[in-house]
Amino acid sequence: MVKHTEEETSSWVIENSKKFNAAKGSDYVQLDLGLMTVDQIDAVLNCLPLELVTIDKNDRYIYCNNEIAKNLLLSPRWPERLGQTLTEIHKKSSMPHVQSIMDYAKTGKVYKLVNSSNNKYMVASFKNMHDKNDNYAGVTEWIVDLLPIINWYLDETNQKLVPNETKKTTDVSSGASHN
Repeated sequence: MVKHTEEETSSWVIENSKKFNAAKGSDYVQLDLGLMTVDQIDAVLNCLPLELVTIDKNDRYIYCNNEIAKNLLLSPRWPERLGQTLTEIHKKSSMPHVQSIMDYAKTGKVYKLVNSSNNKYMVASFKNMHDKNDNYAGVTEWIVDLLPIINWYLDETNQKLVPNETKKTTDVSSGASHN
């Protein structure tokens, strides 16, 4: 697990934690189907072998797990940026694309982006969240490299991937589609 220092944590997190007297450490949190301490919740979220990002209903970046080193992230977002809006995080030129992803995810469908290379097959998925009253609560993004899973499966089943001779070209550079 990657360790972050308090200096890397955004002032937004620190200020709002104090303002709302946020639970921390060994404080218990009652969940829908369980009871865990904040430390246990952190441990669960940080042991996941994927990037996990949460954007709240106001398009504010409010959470990222810290299992993966920054240099390995597909879509780097740092703890010091927590509390900023998507427009503050992203370049102005990329905002139309970011907004189209958010708009699609808000419909309840899972939006997927694929970025493949010889040694990675990264899939970023975006899904809306709702509170107990079914009110929109934001979007969660998770990014996972599927290539280790694919390679494990091929090795375990003694199979291999072969080119589809009927398909003329592979389009992996134009970006995501809604299909």
